[in-house]
Amino acid sequence: MSGQCLNTIGLVLNIIGVVLLFVFGFPQPTHDEGIGLGLEDATPLPNGKTVAEHDASVRERKRLYLICSNTALVLLLAGFGFQLWATWR
Repeated sequence: MSGQCLNTIGLVLNIIGVVLLFVFGFPQPTHDEGIGLGLEDATPLPNGKTVAEHDASVRERKRLYLICSNTALVLLLAGFGFQLWATWR
C-alpha cells in the first residue's frame, strides 16, 4: 500500500471516530445532587412504563454509549496508527 493510501485510510478513520465522539462522547461521572425517592420496580411512571422498564432502558442506553465511545477511541487510535505508518514508509 502506498503512503498516500495509508494516510487517507487514517484520515477517514479519524473523521468517523470524531463524529462518533461528538454524538456519543466519553462517559462522564455523575454530578447529581440531592436525594431521589425510592420507588418499587412495579411502580408505574407517568409515561406508562414501570420503574423496572425505565431502569432497563437506561442501562441499555448507557451500554450503547459506552460501546460507541470506546469504538470511537479505537478508530481514532487506528487512524493515528495508519497515518504514522504512512509517514514512516
